[in-house]
Amino acid sequence: MNDLSANIIFSPCMHRRVVVDTSGGRHFSAGEVWDDILVRVLCLDCLEYLSEAEVRAAWGQEREDRSTGLQLEESDGKE
Repeated sequence: MNDLSANIIFSPCMHRRVVVDTSGGRHFSAGEVWDDILVRVLCLDCLEYLSEAEVRAAWGQEREDRSTGLQLEESDGKE
């Protein structure tokens, strides 16, 4: 018997209203400067945190050459 079911996660939300949520800060201790800044995209309609790829897919813009106005960078905690 073949299992043809797929684990598809479908969200009815189109993520039309999103904001970039930034939390954390820069810290100084023992002569070192470090940060715990976290940048995430929050959908105001469904209150889910999303990746930029998920927002692009919902907006029908999977290709990178189209501009969504979102420019997120991954923070590695080093400055």
